[in-house]
This record gives sequence, C-alpha cells and structure tokens, in this order.
Amino acid sequence: MTFKYQVIFRLALWATLVLLLGACASQDGPVVRNQGNLNVIDKVAILPFENMSALHGSGTSVRSPITGRVFVTGPVVRQSDQFLTARLVTHVRRDTHFAIVPSRDADAIMTGLTEQQGRDWPLRRLVARTGQRLGADAVIVGHVYRFRERTGGGAASETPASVAFDIYLIDCQQEQVRWSAFYDYTQQALSDNLGGIGNFFRRGGRWVRAEELATIAMEDIFEKFPRRPIEEAE
Repeated sequence: MTFKYQVIFRLALWATLVLLLGACASQDGPVVRNQGNLNVIDKVAILPFENMSALHGSGTSVRSPITGRVFVTGPVVRQSDQFLTARLVTHVRRDTHFAIVPSRDADAIMTGLTEQQGRDWPLRRLVARTGQRLGADAVIVGHVYRFRERTGGGAASETPASVAFDIYLIDCQQEQVRWSAFYDYTQQALSDNLGGIGNFFRRGGRWVRAEELATIAMEDIFEKFPRRPIEEAE
C-alpha cells in the first residue's frame, strides 16, 4: 500500500471511529425532554425522590405515576433516594436559574389535599397544587426504581451496577410537565455492548458503583438543561 493510500485509509478509519463514538455515546445515557418554556419559571420546590421498589416490590414492571412510562424495579440501596435528592438539589442550584423554595411542609400539604379531594386527583395535579401552596412556580419530583450496587471489584464484577430513575418539572399553574429526564441502565461489558464504547472509557474502562452511574447520569442530564438567555437573566 502506497503512502498516499495509507493516509487515506487511516483518515477514513479515524472518521468512522469518531462517528461511532458520537452515535453511541448516548445509548447508555439519560434521555432528556424539554416540553415547555422554562424561562417563565423562577421558583421551584424540590420533593424527595420516592422509592418505587419499596412501594411495589423488586422485579416488577411499574409505570411512572406521572407519564406512565414503564420501568422494571430492582434492589434500591439504603439511602440512595436521599443521595439522588442531594445530587438533584446540587445541580438545580448550580446549573439552573431557579431559586429553591423550602419544601419541608410538602408532605403535610399533600396529605391535606388528598383528604379533601380523595384519591381521584392524578399525582401531577396534586404535586402542582402542593407547589402553589409552597409559593413555587414549579415542582421537581423524582422516582427511583432501581439502584443496585455492583458485587465484585472494578476489574471483574459478579453482578454489575444497575440504576433507573426519572425526574419531572411540573408547572404549578398549568399542571403540566415542562421538562423531564429518565435514566435506565445496567452496566455491560464492552464485549457485550460495543455501542457503549464512549461511556465505557469515560468510566475508566472498569466496572463502576451505582453512585458513579447515577452521578454521571445526573451530570449529563443537567448539561442539557435549557439555559436562560443572558439578557433575560440580567
């Protein structure tokens, strides 16, 4: 092969690899959907993540109480709902223009509304009305369906980490979802999932813990969060 064709071949190989990495990097990443104008929202309340595995049992197909999307529940490590809530609060403070209003009275408000209205209200409406009473423009809620820790070490895992959760931003006035994200992933060996080559190397080419999966997913979610235009923020 002449030098000219060697150069062409190498350039073509690199171009193919770049396209492969770009196309496959998001296959095991979160899905984010923008469903409305977030610039009109200034104050948000953040409710703690709800453990859906504790409510419905492990190994069960469960629908999101907000959208109906189906997740398979699994083991949820103790306090992982608190871990996700803390990460969510950190990213909302750091990566959005929202001011966070206190939500410590949310449980009492939701209980009172449920007693008044019965259980006929959909959760989306109950959350929105709770947010109104908290003085928020929107409420952010999340559910954790699976937060299984890996067994084994970083080089060889007997059971890989597996994480599934969703997040919704609900407009308190319109009682509609304005933004949402979900993540549902069980780590796989590179030989079983060549499509995940980008994130495989991003994780150091090793088996990671559930908290690492969730942390990277949350970072990706808020990297895509809509930013308020500078002229509106000033």
